[in-house]
Amino acid sequence: MIAFALAVALAQSPQPVSPVPVAPQPEGKKLFAKAKCIKCHGEDGTGDTEKGRELKAPDFTSADFQKETTDEEMTDAITKGVKDKKKKVLMPPYKNKLRGEDIQVLVRYVRSLGGNR
Repeated sequence: MIAFALAVALAQSPQPVSPVPVAPQPEGKKLFAKAKCIKCHGEDGTGDTEKGRELKAPDFTSADFQKETTDEEMTDAITKGVKDKKKKVLMPPYKNKLRGEDIQVLVRYVRSLGGNR
């Protein structure tokens, strides 16, 4: 009886979620280009463009960026934009240009640029 109760309890407990792919590559890549992220962040996400070097855009392929930046921080940066300490706009806000779902696609795409770290 105890074994049966334990089996039922285990069957009803939450099961580990299998890993979800980091990003829908084609959709994220298209949106990254359409939203003009490439101008500063580069096609490969390294930030190695004239504008990216000028604004010190982060390297999305960097293990440090991937480890130290949360999805929430990325969502916030895309939604609200980024300013430096002097309030100069480094990246404009996209809250009125992109739907919430699109912002999440971009976050997953940026995450995918770092590989599956």
